Amino acid sequence: MLHTRTISGLAAVPLICARLASAQANADPNYRALRDAAPQETYRVQNIELKRDVGTLTLRSGQITFLAPALNRVSMAVFNGEGRFQLKPAFSLEERYLNKLTGKSEADEPIDSALLAFTDNTFEEIGGQARTMPLDARAADILRDFRRLLRHPSETPHAQTEALFSEWAPNLEAELLAELYNPAQRGSFRAFLHGKQDANLRFLVVPGGALPRMPSPEEVALVNIDPSGERDGIWHLTHRESEWKGGTASSVEDHNLVAPEHYRIEAKIESSASLAASAAIRFKAKIDGARVIPFDLVSALRVSRVTDEGGRALPFIQEPWKEDAAFYVILPEPTVRGRSYEIHVDYGGAKVIHQEGQGNFSVEARESWYPSMNSFADQATYDLTFKVPKQYTLVSVGKLMKEWTEENLACTEWISEVPLAVAGFNYGAFRKKQVTDAATKYNLEAYYTADVPDYLRGLPDMNLTPSSMAERVLQDAQNSIRLYQHWFGDAPYGRIAITQQPEFDFGQSWPTLVYLPISAFLDSTQRWRLLEDQAFRFGDFIQEVTPHEVSHQWWGHMVGWATYHDQWLSEGFADFSAGLFLEATEKPAESAKFWDRLRDAIVQKNSFGNSANDAGPLWLGFRLNSQKTAGAYNRLVYSKGAYFLQMLRMLMRDEKTGDQDFIAMMHDYVQAYLHRAPSTEDFKNLVEKHMKPAMDAEGNHRMDWFFRDWIYGSEIPKYRFEYTLTPAEGGKVVLEGKLLQSDVSPGFLMMIPLYLDFDGHWVRAGTVRVQGSSANIKATLPKTPKRIALNVNHDVLAADVVVKKQ
Repeated sequence: MLHTRTISGLAAVPLICARLASAQANADPNYRALRDAAPQETYRVQNIELKRDVGTLTLRSGQITFLAPALNRVSMAVFNGEGRFQLKPAFSLEERYLNKLTGKSEADEPIDSALLAFTDNTFEEIGGQARTMPLDARAADILRDFRRLLRHPSETPHAQTEALFSEWAPNLEAELLAELYNPAQRGSFRAFLHGKQDANLRFLVVPGGALPRMPSPEEVALVNIDPSGERDGIWHLTHRESEWKGGTASSVEDHNLVAPEHYRIEAKIESSASLAASAAIRFKAKIDGARVIPFDLVSALRVSRVTDEGGRALPFIQEPWKEDAAFYVILPEPTVRGRSYEIHVDYGGAKVIHQEGQGNFSVEARESWYPSMNSFADQATYDLTFKVPKQYTLVSVGKLMKEWTEENLACTEWISEVPLAVAGFNYGAFRKKQVTDAATKYNLEAYYTADVPDYLRGLPDMNLTPSSMAERVLQDAQNSIRLYQHWFGDAPYGRIAITQQPEFDFGQSWPTLVYLPISAFLDSTQRWRLLEDQAFRFGDFIQEVTPHEVSHQWWGHMVGWATYHDQWLSEGFADFSAGLFLEATEKPAESAKFWDRLRDAIVQKNSFGNSANDAGPLWLGFRLNSQKTAGAYNRLVYSKGAYFLQMLRMLMRDEKTGDQDFIAMMHDYVQAYLHRAPSTEDFKNLVEKHMKPAMDAEGNHRMDWFFRDWIYGSEIPKYRFEYTLTPAEGGKVVLEGKLLQSDVSPGFLMMIPLYLDFDGHWVRAGTVRVQGSSANIKATLPKTPKRIALNVNHDVLAADVVVKKQ
């Protein structure tokens, strides 16, 4: 029997298996005009300069051929000849980063061909300076080559930036169509350049966001896709130059066309692990005039039909799955800001769930198994129905509202009344343990299989059992919830499911649902026999992975992040939370090892002689990864982000009240940005609200100095404290010393706690402000201390700390 229900005014959606391609797919006549446009008219050009924001494209000599128009607008052209592209970064941070990648602080590239795509006045600008000539015979070949490059991005598999242009490669013609259908939008300019050194260079000035794959509103980008990896990267990605000069550049700009309100999805998983689903999506328009709406959907899932709430078929765009297969829906009328709309999408396919053997499955398209919009940026409620072979169990986000059977299918319905940033599920032949925590009222569940996946079977003398550590995993999750509610405030979900997945070293967290690696469900003896000399190192990961992933219920789900610049507000906070867990549950030496590992991850050199910190400021997010700084994103966004919070915590610590002030600030942060996506600047503003007088290092009641050095900067200091102790009257002692700060620029400023040990335990005696190379200290102590130290509680991220009595 078909199970239907109406939730929050959203019409019930019948489960419909994916059909063959719909006649509505890729059939919009204006889309076809763009997609199939052929060379139409050629102009001879000489010394034409196209200045777009911080980039300049000069067409020195040659021919430019414009393609046939769509909607009476010419929006694409092919250049063949001699040209030059130059870019001067908008501000110093981007300039330094470009220099790290290329060895030059400005881009300057000779080119011999280009594909231009635009909705600004490029056609009129060139036409007014050039003269017509016979159609360029090479234009069609050049166009074909660029189209192959853009429509088949997987042909450059070794480029780091390939992730931006592979699974959800923006469909160029769909992006142009969206702009042409809404002429009120500011025009865009995209230049795909074949340079003499860099053959796949892309300069983009797009008011709606230069790189739609990235969570960023930044409008100007220069990207180089280099299959060798040597010069690969996002060379430049910023707001417009006018925004920087005007002081209006902001991570919280919102260029999204719509915001999701509610998803109702019915999905069926076949015995082959293929998926067939139907989704009803209600969303609210953020702007007037939008007609082409993008969705995130893994390309292997093919859409068969899209309808509006009245059942009328809607045209949509989804090219073959090995091409630029991004999914867009074309609305019949322009949106009206503030109005809600509803569409229904039928889709299905394979490659979302992979069978790993023995009842183990990998759910790989965890974020894009349904047509989602603005994941992790905008939150929505969900009503999810799943039907799966009855021998398996499906665990989803939200609350389990109903269970029933249909023939050989186990059916469940999950509802989230609290808005969620994203929805996911796990799947397998699971067994279950659960407990309700009396202190937090949280219901905790652990799901694990009876056997390991095929890749771990057949090992000699090995009897691997995932149930070995299920009880411990559940206990760690329970203690994590208790701890984090104390430090950060109550979580609104009331439930969390800790689920096993087949990958050995990978964890991830969704609202109310955590994926843990199968290694977390094996005991230490089993891991030792599998890993041998790597077992100790891997043990650190296992010790931290559960509290890290549980903390994402707060960091990433309750409180999000605005852009890739701000993702440390999720991952850095989660690593810091894992440190708190170890501090609360392990011996002090074990907790200290955690911070030592993080410091080493940040400052240790790799085989190229580069540390992660050499890659650039934490604020650059995953752009930090390059061929010579592989892994820098994790080592900074996670480790340095965590260390930043630890330093902030130590700055706020009071000898009498301990962490009370820091805890109050974190509670305030969670409440202020619950179900929102703050930026780094938002967090800085909240810190300033709670800052103590001793933190006001520049006397302006701002924390600019702290964020400047550790979030927007990339320096790591060394410290050396040299001191003398001189007897004084009444048994007192005069402490005199010099604190030396090195390996940083003259403006680098830090507050360094000084610790004394009089009777077997450390007491913080005060804080030393040091800017530049040194600071002098003189103080009278009541008696001679047994020891003097800096950085007792990992108060500061330092490459080296030496304390020496003279």
